[in-house]
Amino acid sequence: MTAKKKLGIGLDVLLTASQGQYDTKPEESILTRAEELFARALEQDEMGDSFAAYYFYRQVIDLLDTKDPDTPEISELISRSCNNIAVILFENDQTEKAMGFFQQAIEIYPQNRTVVENMKLLKMDTDNVHS
Repeated sequence: MTAKKKLGIGLDVLLTASQGQYDTKPEESILTRAEELFARALEQDEMGDSFAAYYFYRQVIDLLDTKDPDTPEISELISRSCNNIAVILFENDQTEKAMGFFQQAIEIYPQNRTVVENMKLLKMDTDNVHS
């Protein structure tokens, strides 16, 4: 059995990658485009392709980042995307980065109960590792 070697690049590049240009049709709202990207991310997540899902969740956040976060639909979608990114990061041993996304998710949309529960689970997991 060979030991799993951690590669030095790849995930780090993915974690910092974001796409700033979006082709949206004039009649298409940014929120609609973000919802479509979120749906694509969920599809990728369900198929087990967490890296593609991460990419689409990041696109949602980047697309909505310039919009008014006080709009409930926008803040909720950003929060859900941050939560799902955090789960992906946690599953890939990026606990500190995951916690940062959980915190961002709860700050932008405190009503997201899933984030609260996930933060508790992450905290319990890290407490068990350190005990």
